[in-house]
Formats: sequence, structure tokens, C-alpha cells
Amino acid sequence: MLEFKPLGLEDIPRLRNYFSYNRARICDATLGTAMIWREMYHTEYALCEGDLYFKVGVPEMGETFPLPLGPGELRAKIGRIAEYCCRHNMPISFYPVPEEEMRQLMDEGIGRACVAVANRDGFDYLYRAEDLKYFKGRKLSGQRNHVNKFLKTYGNWSFRPFGQEDAPALKEFLDRYAAGRDKAAASFHEDLAKTREVLDHWEEYGFLGGMLTAEGQIVGFSINEIVGDTMFTHIEKAQRDFQGGYQMLVAQAAQQFAVDGVEFINREDDAGDLGLRSSKLSYHPVRLLEKYSITVEDPCGLEF
Repeated sequence: MLEFKPLGLEDIPRLRNYFSYNRARICDATLGTAMIWREMYHTEYALCEGDLYFKVGVPEMGETFPLPLGPGELRAKIGRIAEYCCRHNMPISFYPVPEEEMRQLMDEGIGRACVAVANRDGFDYLYRAEDLKYFKGRKLSGQRNHVNKFLKTYGNWSFRPFGQEDAPALKEFLDRYAAGRDKAAASFHEDLAKTREVLDHWEEYGFLGGMLTAEGQIVGFSINEIVGDTMFTHIEKAQRDFQGGYQMLVAQAAQQFAVDGVEFINREDDAGDLGLRSSKLSYHPVRLLEKYSITVEDPCGLEF
């Protein structure tokens, strides 16, 4: 029987290994996404029979269930969620469901009882790591030109991994970064707050971070997590008044961290922001990772 409780920092050691079951390479099934957005989406979790279950509050969807992580059979996992929803008199809303696993869900007997809807705003952008390291080829010439502009403009630059001791300087940079933007969206401020949390608890999170400097100033930094053959870029901040700063940060982080069998980089979704969508498409993803919501109005009618 599933019993959910709020997700907190203290849960990181207990839950970290479950995310290795993220076969679809989506950002939602990573420690970083779960932790960074846990308060905004009221994330709760449950452990049952060796599997990890999440319950998340998604705007306009209500309470949703990402597909559980762990070695258990999918049919048994669905059955536990159906039992929970039946017990609480609520529909099942699975989200996000990767394209491949949507077919599995249908095969497990819920196809006739559900409605599946694609969520384009939530599609992840997946890139070949090699493409982002050097921006080779004609299609990436624009990004390569930005990097070359940075190199010609700022002769005194460096990129290096950072650690806990760099947190104060990075938070000062973050304050300057935020001051130059006027965004009222709650997600913008939550992102800033959780970026500070990650920096304050760097050892607990165990991520890979790199900072780019030029002319004695921090140009930007990125925070990344590796799961299997994929690097996930959870946080990336740069000052736009440094020409080519973002492209340089992308390339240097890929060169530094996307090694030892890392073939892909997931730069997450665009949340429906058309400017961000255009930017992510300009890096020419090898694939958009489709995500679906699947709703079952009558979980009590499912037989498992």
C-alpha cells in the first residue's frame, strides 16, 4: 500500500540510486528535477516493494503520478497506483509518460480506459554530446561563430569545475544575474531559490558544476547531473553582455563533463517559452523526447 510523504533534502541519500532506472533519458526522472521543483509542485514520494513512486501537483492537471522508478514489474506498479487512487476516490493522471513507455502502459490493459495527450511544452531537447562540445558542421556554424567571437574578444578567460568553496562568489553572481531581469513568473524565482539551495548543499547534491570567467569576472556557470549515458543540464546562468558567453559555457561544460561514455546531453524542456524554444532548436537536437499525460477516470474499474 502506498503512503506518500513530502520530499526533502534529507531524502537524497536514500533515493539517489533509484534514478538509475531512468531509461527514457527524460529530465523529470532525475534527482535534480525532482529536488529543484519539489516545493513548487508539492512533490511527495513513497517507497514500496523496492520501487520509488512520486506524486506531483502539476498546474491544470492536479495530482499526477510520474512512472515509478525501480526494478519491479510495470503492471504491479500500475496496480498499486490504481489501488491508491481508488482508495482516495480520485482519477489516475500519469505524467510525464515517455513515448516508449506510453505504449507499455497501453499494453498493460489501460488503453480502453484512458485518454492520452501529448504535451509539446514539456518535450525535452536531447543533443549528441559531440555536437555541443565543438559545434562542428554547417548546421552549428552560428554557435561556432559565437564561440569564436568570445575567444577573440576575451583573451583572458578560463573554465573550471567549482566546489563548495565557490558558493559565495557564485551566489553574488546570481544576485547580479537576477537584478538584470524583470520576470514575475513564480517559476523564475523558484529556480533562483533552488539554485542557491544547490550551491549551499553542494556536497549533498553531488552534481557536476563548472564556471566560466573572463577579464576577472564570472561570465556564467552550469550545474549538471549524469545518469547512464546522458548528462542533464539542470541549471545554466550567464551574463548576456559577454558576447558568446552562453555558447562558450555550453561547449566548455560538454567538453569537461560529457566524458567516459556520456553520449547525449539533455537540456530539458522549454516550458512553452517561444524564445527559449527557438534557442534550444538552434542547437539542433538529435531528438525531442515526447511526453504524454494519460488519464484514467475510473481507477477502481482496472483489474490488476
